[in-house]
Amino acid sequence: MPRNRFFDKMRPLITAKWQAFRAWQKHPISYRMDKSEHVCNNCGHTFRGNYCPVCSQSARHGRITWLAMWQGIAQLWGIESRSAVYTLWQLFLRPGYLVRDYISGKRQVSYPPVKLLFILAAVVTLARYFFPVPDPEPSQIGFKYLDLASDWLGSHQNISELLNGCVLILPTWFLFRKAPNYPNHTIPEGFYLQVYLAILSYIFYSVFVGHSGIASALTLCYNYMAYKQLFGFGYWGTLWRLTICIALSFTILLLIALVCLIPIFLQS
Repeated sequence: MPRNRFFDKMRPLITAKWQAFRAWQKHPISYRMDKSEHVCNNCGHTFRGNYCPVCSQSARHGRITWLAMWQGIAQLWGIESRSAVYTLWQLFLRPGYLVRDYISGKRQVSYPPVKLLFILAAVVTLARYFFPVPDPEPSQIGFKYLDLASDWLGSHQNISELLNGCVLILPTWFLFRKAPNYPNHTIPEGFYLQVYLAILSYIFYSVFVGHSGIASALTLCYNYMAYKQLFGFGYWGTLWRLTICIALSFTILLLIALVCLIPIFLQS
């Protein structure tokens, strides 16, 4: 009985925390306009609001203080409201909602995704230079040419991730274009969706080196979560559409790898 009473007391707290988390997922940032009067330290214009309408300098900019020094250091390392770190945090906790915010015009909630992908690739490449990782185990599909193609994709992870995102754009557009939460999904928007998913996949495969099964499982789970949150189909509707998209992309990737290996086939 005491144990049941403990869970009875904790249930409302857990429910409230979960509801607050769900609310944050959908609306992570709130904006408030400063209605007090300011004199711009740059051009001398008197105005109300957060930014000067003449020279666009922030109303917060004035004499250097400890807070201003910290903000300058934070901007240098990307620890600010639109930072790479905060974007990655959102990408792990609200992937589909983050993508929808960005492609629908809410650019201030996210660090530019293409820039983030290239920065992440540079960091991982540098880390692998100083800390080499063992080559992946050879594939054992059973068919020589498919094994070669699979090994090529595994040893060129950067290229395979980019190719995977590229080939997923058209199937996603075709199967999810009539989504209830985000109808009329366009191909350029699909490009940015795949960039965000490539960032997640790149992180998983970089962290779980030598454990591609774990990385693949996490990538699939986050892809499902992102598609579910972004498009709003039901659990089954999201699952079968995403399964078809992934099957098509995997087939196309193997075909691309086989084409790239044609010179090897001709020599053998």
